[in-house]
Amino acid sequence: MNKTKLLLTLALPVLLCQNTHAQSRLTATAHWTHNGAEFMRTDSTAYNYLSTARGGDLKNLLKFDNATMWNFAGDTLNNDSRWVQEFDAANNLVSKVSQVWDAVLMTWTNQFKYIYTYNSANKKASMVIQHWDGTSAWITDSRNVYTYNAANQLSYDQYQLWDGVSAYVPSSQITYYYDPSGNVINETGNTFVSSTPVFTNKVDYTYNSANKMLSSTSATWNGAGWDNTEMYSYTYDTTNTKRTTEKHQTYDGTAFVNDMMKVYSNFSGTNPLTEVDQTWDTAGTGSWEDVYKFAYTYNSNGQLTSATRQSNDISIGWTYAFGDTRTNHYYGTFTSVKNVSNNAGNANLFPVPAQNSVNISLNWNTAQASTITLTDMMGRTIKTIAVPFGATQTVTMSVADLAAGNYIVSINGGVEGSIVKQIVVAH
Repeated sequence: MNKTKLLLTLALPVLLCQNTHAQSRLTATAHWTHNGAEFMRTDSTAYNYLSTARGGDLKNLLKFDNATMWNFAGDTLNNDSRWVQEFDAANNLVSKVSQVWDAVLMTWTNQFKYIYTYNSANKKASMVIQHWDGTSAWITDSRNVYTYNAANQLSYDQYQLWDGVSAYVPSSQITYYYDPSGNVINETGNTFVSSTPVFTNKVDYTYNSANKMLSSTSATWNGAGWDNTEMYSYTYDTTNTKRTTEKHQTYDGTAFVNDMMKVYSNFSGTNPLTEVDQTWDTAGTGSWEDVYKFAYTYNSNGQLTSATRQSNDISIGWTYAFGDTRTNHYYGTFTSVKNVSNNAGNANLFPVPAQNSVNISLNWNTAQASTITLTDMMGRTIKTIAVPFGATQTVTMSVADLAAGNYIVSINGGVEGSIVKQIVVAH
């Protein structure tokens, strides 16, 4: 995976076999770290949704409009990071902006922007990555282009670098292969040398008769053949609904040798309530030794609500020690409404960035009166404009009196439907 791709997601844990529910979405996350005497809160994140039609949780894309993370220095709460997202009429994510807090200027500063497009099957077609130049513009860095086969399975993920002038240049590519059941059985990576693809790495997957993954084996290309590097292997209960172990091994040049093991037990449905992490004792008797134990809790929808880690002390057993962690996840219920593409419309905002004014061109599917609300990135209302009844209108909003930065434009129809956009003001 390209390092740039890792910036796309918030730092959330990946969990096993987690059931989800369409009407329960993640609203906040908080982390604690043990200082040797007690758990101290390290950060908190709040997820805000401006639409009742969008949600998300730890196993599904978080379709929030903005999210803010704060860190704690003792009892002091400090701004840390912020993410702002935009969606199209089909609720596909079309852009994501990451920001960091500038403690000197006391404002949120843009960092990276991701722009997504989709094909006719609502599959992601491309992702453009940009960085903020520090003053007033986004600079394009790269893009990923996604190609699908006849079964709408991802075939190619090509990473391209922007040449700074007029074209994207292929840099690397991952090719995906599937079995007749639709399982990915191989991912092969290439890098482009003088426009020619050259092998770099691959991952092979195996599955059991229930289409549960049994192993993933990684290898690197040595110029003439493949050298194994590591392998993960998995076991399940007799019903093939609960993953019971996950073993990691490294390749020593001759064989795979044990490294780490995760053991899952005490299930609630298919979700484990207990996870024990072990390491292989190569210097001693050659056995698995307990290192950490995680206790998980879930809500009625099977969504993770807490994860608490303990350390193994050979003299006293499981105990809370320095560096142990606790994470809490909070959820809110919401009622889905009709898809905005069926009852709202679209809006075009220009110029971008705005200097003295911004023009808002509205195109409603159903003629209606509406209200335009401008808020800052902290959610505070700056301006409100009432738009008279109509289907197609253009409204001009002055921004000359606003500080440079990012703002949210929310357009709420008087009948039904809403449109949310982000603007940048630069003087």
